[in-house]
Order: sequence, then structure tokens, then C-alpha cells
Amino acid sequence: MKYSEIKNIRQFCETLTSTPDWREVTQAIVDGSSDFEVGGVRFINTDSIDEIQQSEISSDLYCLGCFNDWFIADITEIDVDVIRAMQKADAFEAIGKLIISLGKLEELQAAYASADGYGHHFNHYDFSEEELRVDGQMFHVFDNRN
Repeated sequence: MKYSEIKNIRQFCETLTSTPDWREVTQAIVDGSSDFEVGGVRFINTDSIDEIQQSEISSDLYCLGCFNDWFIADITEIDVDVIRAMQKADAFEAIGKLIISLGKLEELQAAYASADGYGHHFNHYDFSEEELRVDGQMFHVFDNRN
């Protein structure tokens, strides 16, 4: 890694509220980590972020079924009234299972990221996201300020 890239990482980390240790961030990037956290700041490589988000949203079927009824209906092509009735019956987990069984998880995740960006999912503090470009890679950066 070039000195200028290390300097860029240091300056970037110093601008964040949580100020993660730039040396740890640099080492994680050199080590080839695609998803890591340093000092309350999460860094996710752009090549891995969609798969990571899919894994995280599919691990909680209840929350997966809590998306807006019209959003789920649009993705699954199931009538919105059916989705609305299932949600009124508190069948959120069943909706989540339905989304996965229909093979619509990837499409739902892509639409979710397109509509709200990645910050809404990965940054629970203020939903913001930064980008760090280094060594030919791009990382999405989420400063959660815990």
C-alpha cells in the first residue's frame, strides 16, 4: 500500500466522529478484510455489502415481514391486500418465510438498498454512510457512535 493511501486512511478516520484507530483500519484493509469494525465504525467492502445485507435481513424473518405492505407486494407480486391482512394478523415471520421461499430475498434487498441506501440498515445511529476509496477498493463506512 502506498504512503498516500495510508495518509488518506488516516485523514478519513480523523474526520469521523468516533475516530477509529487508522492503523487498525489500514491493517484490516491490508489483511483483505471485507467486513470489519474498528472503534464503533463498521467498514464493508462494496463487493461484499449486498451479500452481507441479504444475510443479515434473512436472519430475522420477523423483521423481514415488517417491510411496508406495498413494498413486499411489489417485490413478491402478491396482492397488497393479502400482505396487509397477514401483517394485521401478526404473521410477520410467515411473510419473511414466504419472501425467502419465493426466492425474492435478493430482489428485496436490492430494492431496499436502492430506496434507502445502506446506511438505513447498517447505521442505526443516524442512517448515514461514508465512502472510503483505497488501494483500488471502495468501502462503505458506518459510524454508529454507540
